[in-house]
Amino acid sequence: MKRLGVLIGASLLASCAVVPTTAPAGQFETESQFSVNLPSDWSRWPSQINPATNGEYLTKDGMLLNRLHFITVADGGTIVRTFRDSEAPVFQADASEFELIELVTRSLEQVGYNSVEADDIRPAVIDGEDGLRFSVTGNWENGLNVRGDVAVVTLDDELNVILFMAPAMHYYGELQSEVDTIISSMDLAAN
Repeated sequence: MKRLGVLIGASLLASCAVVPTTAPAGQFETESQFSVNLPSDWSRWPSQINPATNGEYLTKDGMLLNRLHFITVADGGTIVRTFRDSEAPVFQADASEFELIELVTRSLEQVGYNSVEADDIRPAVIDGEDGLRFSVTGNWENGLNVRGDVAVVTLDDELNVILFMAPAMHYYGELQSEVDTIISSMDLAAN
């Protein structure tokens, strides 16, 4: 009887656990202050099980192969989760474009990417607001070359970020067009 009680208790705890779910094609309400339109199904990893950044992320092939992060950061907040005795780069609502790029690249270096550099920097109108788009390159801590795309827009003293990272070989090119479509669909008034 005691064993049955333990099994029932374990089952109840497991049913409360946060696990990845499917993010079906169509309008996707992020945990952040915006929504996007997904052209195809992705796997959704909620913020509670995101080990690196604040916010949630989606993946097609697994967290080490491609990740599409959705993050909203308040003034004084960070993109990455901070760990004991570490200081993460902090968002300031009055940050310049250069400072926003540095915030993203330094944040990526804090979570295991090396030699992160931004390129293809360009202004972008995101849901009617002035924003910024750029690409990033670097290597994962194991030496794997990675590429990414970033969209940032500040609205009401909050930074809204879409960040895509994937290995440069195959995975980045495979999803880059779809990610561009997702970024272009960013709806800042959805939540």
